[in-house]
Amino acid sequence: MESASLVLEKAYTLELKRPEGYSLRDTGRVYSFGWMFDGELVKVELCTGSVAVMREEGDRILLEVYAERGEKCWEEEISRIQWIMGMGEDLGEYQRLARGDPLAGGVVETMPGMRMRSTSVWYASLVAVCQQNAGFKQGWGMLYRLHLLASRRLRTPHGVYLETPRPSSLSLEVLHEARLGYRAHTVHRLAQSRAHELDCSSLERLREIHGIGPYSYALVRLLACRDYSALPMDRWLRRLAAEAYKVPEQVAADEISRRFGRWRGLAALHATIGFDAEPLRRALERLRRGENRPGLVEPSPISLWKYIPPMASAPLLGSR
Repeated sequence: MESASLVLEKAYTLELKRPEGYSLRDTGRVYSFGWMFDGELVKVELCTGSVAVMREEGDRILLEVYAERGEKCWEEEISRIQWIMGMGEDLGEYQRLARGDPLAGGVVETMPGMRMRSTSVWYASLVAVCQQNAGFKQGWGMLYRLHLLASRRLRTPHGVYLETPRPSSLSLEVLHEARLGYRAHTVHRLAQSRAHELDCSSLERLREIHGIGPYSYALVRLLACRDYSALPMDRWLRRLAAEAYKVPEQVAADEISRRFGRWRGLAALHATIGFDAEPLRRALERLRRGENRPGLVEPSPISLWKYIPPMASAPLLGSR
């Protein structure tokens, strides 16, 4: 079990102009653990032993980098922070397509300044595997337990940050203790296959790993590479789209693609947010009532951070 704790030192400060219409808060609070967002500060892991802490002040975004003494990998990664956070990204075309849509419309209408926060391929792979055949609470509960069991605690003046679990920390014993079930063997194969070394230029290698199917591969492309054309299609989205667009389930993916084109993956992500990733039955009930705006239940993708602190168990765990 990972128990190391490391005090980080301030290494760099940066001031950015906040793009017009961009919301750091909305971007930071979606699908975030409690150490990634606290209601005001957004924290992003740049690389090993390095964390960027950001806050919004008027038309500025203030950023501080905290790093392990002697660690310099952040110097290259900080140049990517605006890409990672989606700053300056023009979603005008997508928002025109999504406005009024029964699946994605609620998010673009209530959170127009939100952008997708990208991750590393390794972290996106962990997210994707934990989401296989799992409800929202179950999937994120598994990922939370992986952090509790296998993350270094990085300490900054702004609190503890749980570092992405390293492959060397994810033994089968730890993976089973995190209650991943059959997914433990997939994550173990990812670690043994050195998936942590992959980037978006070498992502095809993921397809060679047993347990990584079309859904997981598409989700990694979406989360790590900002490839909005990647459509992570599971039973939940297929059934919801069929109902929303009045088409047979077997052509639901085609219908999403017809409506959104190269933005179909982003529409899929916004559908999970808009319906608070509720179980299918309740999501269908909400769809029929036109309730596609996020924040109607707790916890949800926009409030996950409230329920999963960095140092203790949470009521989310073990529930669906």
